[in-house]
Amino acid sequence: MQTATGVMAVLLVTVLALALVVTVVLLVRTRRELDVSQRMLAQLESDLDAALRPSPALSPTERALRAVVGTASRVRRQGVAGVLGSSLEDLQAWALEKRPDILQVAAADGTVTLLFSDIEGSTTLNHRLGDRTWVKVLEAHDQVVRTHVERHRGQVVKSAGDGFMVAFRDPYSAVRAARGIQRALARTLDPRLRLTQVRVRIGVHCGPVISRDGDYFGRNVALAARVADLADGGEVLVTDAVRAQVEGTDERRMRFEEAGEVELKGLPGEHTLWRLVVET
Repeated sequence: MQTATGVMAVLLVTVLALALVVTVVLLVRTRRELDVSQRMLAQLESDLDAALRPSPALSPTERALRAVVGTASRVRRQGVAGVLGSSLEDLQAWALEKRPDILQVAAADGTVTLLFSDIEGSTTLNHRLGDRTWVKVLEAHDQVVRTHVERHRGQVVKSAGDGFMVAFRDPYSAVRAARGIQRALARTLDPRLRLTQVRVRIGVHCGPVISRDGDYFGRNVALAARVADLADGGEVLVTDAVRAQVEGTDERRMRFEEAGEVELKGLPGEHTLWRLVVET
């Protein structure tokens, strides 16, 4: 009886010892996995911080998403996807929440290029054509403008009637879009535009702006609008800030003529304007 009891005691001790060994092994393995997880989380945060730093090659959104996807791939290869799966989404949400301007159209230095356009003499045209025909003209005009805005990665901030306010990441894209709009209107075979002599006036300016609720405010917004007001139908006027950044980037195809110094209503001082040479 005592012998049996002794054997059972030895077996119990052995089982407890094995259980302890297994527990220690599991704890060591878990600790290693947690260390890996922490390193990967640190790497993910580093990647996101790097993605949010300015880079001329990629947009902020593209940089953030590329960092998330790249780190996620490394996590999956190292077998800790279960640990980091929710963290990827949390950190991406954090990035977008912390930097709401990541979704805005802005250059690396925080400036925005604004393009304003409208149809010259729109009220007279509307009266002459009648409301029904005028609506068709507006539809054709809107299609032309939006096509070239999208082609050059602009963002329509707002449109009202025959007018557009569009934001671009850089002056070059804005000027190319403006040139494309004028060329398309001059060459169009669309009877809705061809027979009504639709002429659009465009102004382009770049500078820091205030952004709120998807709209833009500030002195530079007013300046861009004033420049468009001074343009004639079929004309693209740009400020000196825009011309300085665009001229020479496409020397054979992008030329400007000086339009003189002007005073802009509500804005102090004189402003040098340039006329884009649009060859149709």
